[in-house]
Amino acid sequence: MAYNEDLEDRIDHYFITNEKLVKNKRLGWVGWLIDGNMCFGIYSDLLIVRLNDNMANTLVKKQGVNRFQQAQDTAGTILSISSRIYSHNEALIKFLEGGIEYTKTLPARETDQWTNKLD
Repeated sequence: MAYNEDLEDRIDHYFITNEKLVKNKRLGWVGWLIDGNMCFGIYSDLLIVRLNDNMANTLVKKQGVNRFQQAQDTAGTILSISSRIYSHNEALIKFLEGGIEYTKTLPARETDQWTNKLD
């Protein structure tokens, strides 16, 4: 299954100067990590974002925002955002910045749940 490469280009363009983000491509998805923690990514045509639980609980009530299946030991809540929402640049940027702000509060990991080690 391929992921939305146009969305990947939009994200890369917006965060081209952010040296904290590390892009990690895997079969069928791409994710951006900070200190070994996934902060957002693309799975199929969905934007996946990690947010604090309170914000996620508020946002999940909106149409096009759902909880994404995640490991039980994952900090925060991972949401899937439909293209109907992230097609608007302002909404996309708010979700991505929210993911970055939350993920920066997490302790660094030597490894992450999606890869065996960081590059």
